[in-house]
Parts: sequence; C-alpha cells; structure tokens
Amino acid sequence: MADQAEASAGTLDTPKDAGKGPQGVYSRWMMEIDLASKTEEYWRNQAQDVNARYRDEKADTSKGNTYTVDGNRFSNSNRFNILYSNIQTICPALYNQSPKPDVRRRYRDADPLGKIVADIMERALSFTMDEYDFDRFMRLAIKDQQLTGRGVTRVKYDSDFKKAEDEDGEEYDEKAGEEVYWEHVNWADFRHGPGRTWEEVTWIAFRHTMTKAEGEEKFPETFGDVEMDYTPAGMEEKDGDPIADTFKRAVVWEIWDREKREVIFVAPSLKERPLKVEDDPLGLAHFFPIPRPLCATENTDSLVPVEPFRFYRDQADELDEMTKRISGIVRACKVRGIYDSTISEMSNLMDAGENFLIPAADVLPLMQAGGLDKAVWIWPIDQMASVLAYLYQQREAIKTTIYEITGIADIMRGTSAAQETLGAQQLKAQFGTMRLDDMRRDVQRYARDLVRMSAEIIAENFSHDTMQIMTEVELPTEEQKQAAVMQVQMMQAQGQPIPAKFEEGMALPTWEQAMEILRDDKQRAYRIDIETDATIAGDQASEQKAITELLTGISSFIQNAGPAVAAGYLPLEAAKALLMTSVRKFKMGREVEDALDMIGEGEDEEGGQDQAMAAQQQAMQEAQAAEQARTQA
Repeated sequence: MADQAEASAGTLDTPKDAGKGPQGVYSRWMMEIDLASKTEEYWRNQAQDVNARYRDEKADTSKGNTYTVDGNRFSNSNRFNILYSNIQTICPALYNQSPKPDVRRRYRDADPLGKIVADIMERALSFTMDEYDFDRFMRLAIKDQQLTGRGVTRVKYDSDFKKAEDEDGEEYDEKAGEEVYWEHVNWADFRHGPGRTWEEVTWIAFRHTMTKAEGEEKFPETFGDVEMDYTPAGMEEKDGDPIADTFKRAVVWEIWDREKREVIFVAPSLKERPLKVEDDPLGLAHFFPIPRPLCATENTDSLVPVEPFRFYRDQADELDEMTKRISGIVRACKVRGIYDSTISEMSNLMDAGENFLIPAADVLPLMQAGGLDKAVWIWPIDQMASVLAYLYQQREAIKTTIYEITGIADIMRGTSAAQETLGAQQLKAQFGTMRLDDMRRDVQRYARDLVRMSAEIIAENFSHDTMQIMTEVELPTEEQKQAAVMQVQMMQAQGQPIPAKFEEGMALPTWEQAMEILRDDKQRAYRIDIETDATIAGDQASEQKAITELLTGISSFIQNAGPAVAAGYLPLEAAKALLMTSVRKFKMGREVEDALDMIGEGEDEEGGQDQAMAAQQQAMQEAQAAEQARTQA
C-alpha cells in the first residue's frame, strides 16, 4: 500500500496497512483516535451538557422566558438544581477521608527482611501521598465519575540529573532527585482502544495542548513543524475573526501502545511523522500509567461511560418545569383589585401608613346601596394559593422519585420525621448504604490500585539513597556490614567483648538486600501486600459499640482460655489463631495485630514451662475457692 494512502476506520487488516514508515505510524494512530472519538461522541455531548447543568450554566432563553433590564437580557427560568444537590451528597458518601497505605508481610511467617521491606515501602508511600496531595486527586476522579460517568488519574515519575565526575575525571549524569506524583486527566482529554472490558483495551491516549515553548522543550527536533491551530472551546470565530488564547497552542496526542510497549506522540497538524516514539518509560507490569478507570456504570457489552444523571434526567426536567410554574404563580400572587372611580380617595388608601384615616366625601349613596365594601373588588388569590400548595406537593413527590432512582435515602440528607423510631431511621440509612456499596467498593479499589502503581514505580526506580532519606530507615550497606564483620573478628581475636550495637547491626539486613526484593516484581508481590485502610465514613456509634464488644470478648477469651493454655489442653498457637481471626475482622490496625502476634515469643522453654505451671496452679486454686463458696452457699 502506498505511503500516503488513506484508509477508513475498520478497513485495515494489520497496522502496516495504514502505510509504511513514520507517516504510516501517524495515519494509523490518528484513525484510532478518530474512531474512539466517534464511538464516544454521544456520551461526550451528554457529559458536556451535564457539566453545564451542574454549574448552572444552562439558561433557558426561549421565548417568554427572558426579560430585559437597561438593554440587558436575562433568563426568567427558575431551576431546582437537583444535580448539584445529589453530587454534593453522593461524593462525600463514597469518599470522605484520605486513605493511608497499609503495607505488611503477605504471610504471617517469621520474615524479618520482609517486615523491614514492608516498613520501607509504607513509609515511602505515606510521605508521597501526603506531599503530593493524593486526597485531592481522588476527589477529582470521583467528581468526574459522578458527573460524566468516568474518572481517570495518571501516575507520573520524574527525575532530575546533574553532572558529576568519577575517579578518572570523566563526567556522567548523576540522579539528583526523583518523585512520584499524580495528575488528573480531564474526561474530555482521554481516549482508549476498542474493547468490551478493560482487559481487552490495548492502547490509551491523552490529549495535551502545548504552547510553542512547551513543545520545543519536549520535542526540540520536530515541534517546529507543528501548526499552532488549537482554539479553546467557546472561543471560536466571532464576526469572522478567530479569537485566540493568550498564547497559540497545538494539540498533541500521547498514545500508550501496550502491544509494543512504547509511547507515541503525534500532532494532528504534522501528518508526515510522529513527534516522538519512546520505549516503555515506567516498566509497569500492566504498562498503562493509569489503573482501570473509575466508572459510574459498568457492563460487559461496552466501555462507553454512562453519566448517572441520564437515569433521572426526565424527572429533573419535570422538577425544573414544576419550579418554573411555582415561580410564576408566586409572582402572580399580588394584592390587586378595582374600585368605584367615584371614590377618589381610594387611590391613596394602599399608600397610607399605619393608624391613618383618610376622609372621604360622597360615600353615603354607596353605603345606602349595600355598603362601601361593595365598591371594591380584590383579585382572588385564594385559588392560586391552593394551586401553589398542590404544586409544592407535586415537587416533593418528584424529588422522592429522584432519590429512589439515585439511592439517596432521606436519612443520608439529614432529614427525618419526628415520629420515626431509631430502628426506622437505621433501616433507611442501611437501604441508602446498600445502594452505594458497589460504588464504594470501586472507589476503594481505585485508591488501592493507584497506591500499588505508585509503589511499583518507587520500588523499581528510586535509588536506595532516596529511599533512605525519604523513609529514615537505618540499615547498613553491604560495605558497612563487611567492615563491621571484620571489626568483630578482630575484637574476637583480641579477646575483647562485642558491644551490643555491633550484634544488633549484624542481625539487620542490608539496603542491598532490601532493594533486591523491591526491584523484583515477583519477590515484592510474594512477600508484601499493599493495601489501603478504609476510605469511607462509618457509623461512629456502631463502630464504637463493635469495638467495645470486641474488647470485652478478648478479655473474656483470655480469662477463659488462659487456664486451658496453661494446662496444655489448648495449644498457644491455636489460641492466638482464634484471637487473631476475630481481631482481623475489625481491622484494628497493624500495631494491634503485631502486639497480639508476639504473645508467647521471647520466652525460653524453661521459662514457658514455669509460667504454664504457675498459671495451672492459680487456676486450680481459683477452682477450689469457687467450689468452697458454692458449698457454703
């Protein structure tokens, strides 16, 4: 096929059919991006509409819904922004506190090196998440998920180098600093390859808009041929003249191809070649620098997002229409009427102050004809008031329907009836929680995946000097340990006592051993497990009650199982296993588990037997005292 041949989407057999050489690479990826954009075109239009509605930027300026003041046109449409209200309620229910990294040994075997590696990784992640505001990027992703149907966060790695000289005086690049951080990907700037599930996707793309300075810094050899033709949305031509941004910009697509494990940069205006092609820059196991996107709705037929507002858009439109009618009737509810024109004093009556009487003449004929009140007719607003009450009632019914669709129970919005019992309120809260459970679990999965991806980048790219400074973990290097071994051997040869600090240092693993595990994907996965703590708000009263019951149960278990362990009927390891099983279900933290796991450790055999015998004797004495008390009673 000719180099400059163009092929429509869906007509290629292999990527080579898009053309040969650099131009073929450009043609293939621009067709991929165009196809992905067309596949999601309807959703993108809907998502843009939802964002405008959330920001209350969609004004109804149709005929009859506008008014003019001093030559300026204003919208006369009143809206009930239920979308804003729901988003502000659901997002905190899904995520309301920054997760903490929880890294520990995968298995409970005695593994001092694995424990130190887990501690190093947890400290590195904790610093990174605090320093680069992990919490903010989680909130942005969840906001995009609830508004547009998909949230995407990218993990990035940067390193700085400086010139240094070796022993021979030759210059080389020395790593001066490195960091892992996150970047929010706007919903409109993300594309991905075809697939019904995320596992089938083979490429993803990010759209960038670059100024000339930014482009030349990143692509010094090719960006000079790129046309600066980007126009921001809403700033198209006006009266024939294009409205430009402060600086001219160009669109650049960054494409991550998982099949070839390479990153391709293309600019739509440069058709001859891609801007740059580079090999896998991060070396991640799953290649993509993002976890599986945070989607509001998932199925096995399509990856095209669905914005949650779509499911109650009709009800929201009905709610807006009802609000407009209410507003119109409220504006019409004014005290108005007509009166007999022969009573000239009536025109001043409505403007009269309190406790003020207006003298009137020639009203005697009116009074004789049936009374002065017969000369005045007031606009009947009682009928409009009854219609207004009905409209308010209907609006509340529509809101209830929307809450049923979205799963927002009224107790979650802080409202309840005074006559409701505690049990009824708990049932409503539980119902609302059940409707959000799937989304909560996905938010937790997303946070965990981001943390794991960050840990993988840190483990495989950070130097041990950076890790030591970041974590403040004191471990010797191989060189230091060898020097300590030689010093201990000399002291032994001279008959000198070995200081305790030397013995402790000899027992510690080295930084090289720890980094070897961190660098190896399999060893790291086998020996440590990276998780996050709970990322959602729980019922504090329920949690306090559960913890109180747990502590009471632990105390009772120890009192009852202690004599059995001391007598040898119940092995210590079995008792610890029973206790740890209960504690782990409550996720009380690694410190509590480690403390309970140390029960029975550090005792020699003789000391353990003495302790068991003492406990057995105490148990027998308590049993005898109880039997005597029962007999006397």
